[in-house]
This record gives sequence, structure tokens and C-alpha cells, in this order.
Amino acid sequence: MSSPTPGSDPNYPQGRAPEDQPGWGAPQPAQGYNPAPSSSGPPAGYGAAGNQRPSQVTAAAIIGIVIGGIGSLFGLIGLFAIGIVFDFNLILGLLYLVSIATAVVVLIGGIQAIQGKSPRLLLLGSYASIGVQLLYLIFSVASGYGFSFSALVGFVLPGIIVFLLMQPQAKQFYASRGISY
Repeated sequence: MSSPTPGSDPNYPQGRAPEDQPGWGAPQPAQGYNPAPSSSGPPAGYGAAGNQRPSQVTAAAIIGIVIGGIGSLFGLIGLFAIGIVFDFNLILGLLYLVSIATAVVVLIGGIQAIQGKSPRLLLLGSYASIGVQLLYLIFSVASGYGFSFSALVGFVLPGIIVFLLMQPQAKQFYASRGISY
């Protein structure tokens, strides 16, 4: 194949080689296009660490939704029998009412946490639930009812929620969103 002579090809001006002209060689990016910086991480908005909910937050929220939902459900069923509980023991009845309120707070806090909102309500509900279950456990043992496995489970699961939300990954996730707790 023959090479063009200077002046015979409009893309090959006289006196210069095509490589000397702007536009020849490597293609230039389109106007307004900003390529991703050459860093080791993905560009923001494409799976960056601050945008993905960590598994700790997801697990804490799901546990909160489950125990809050179950506690609220049994609480509503138990409201029909509340007269029996209050006739049985006033302190036990009050603990029962407070535990229903705590279950609702944990449920709402879990829903907010799964939506990426502040976990403050979930944490406060978990702390309250731990306190109520501890009081219930002490009351149960002191009253002679014996050890209650359900009180122990009600004490451990909110503790797991608090533990998960206090992990560095969870704190980083909320800090990157400008949410403090």
C-alpha cells in the first residue's frame, strides 16, 4: 500500500505527520466526561463502602424487627388478659405494660434502621428492653417463680443488637451519612 503524498489527502496536511496533529493518536474523552480517578477503589456511588449497609446493621435491624414484632403481637394478645395479670401482681402487670411499649419501640427502631435512618430508637429500645428483662428476671427469681428462659432470651437478643450497632463498620456507615447516635 502506498502512503499519501503531502497535500493529496485532507487528513494528511503538507509538511507534518498525522501524529503531530491534535486529535491523532489516542482518542480523547468526550467533552464533559470525567473519567474515574485512578485509585484502587470504585468511584463513589458504585458500591463505595459508605453507601452499602453493613451486615451488622442489617442483622441488628432484622433482629429488632423480629423481636419487636413478636413482642408487640404477644403484647396485644396479652392486653386482653391484662386484668388477670394485674389481679395476679401489680408489679408484674406494670413490667408487662412497659415490655409491650419497649417491643413497639424496638420494632419501629428496627424498621428505621433497615431504611438507613438513625439507629438511635433501636438502641434506646434495646437498652430499655435489657433493663425491663433484667427487672423481670430478678422479680421472677425473687418471687419464687424460678428462672425464666424467655427473660434470658429477652435479655440476650437486645444485647446482640447493641453489640452489632456498636461495631466499627456500623458506626462508619452512619458517620458517612452524617448520622450520629
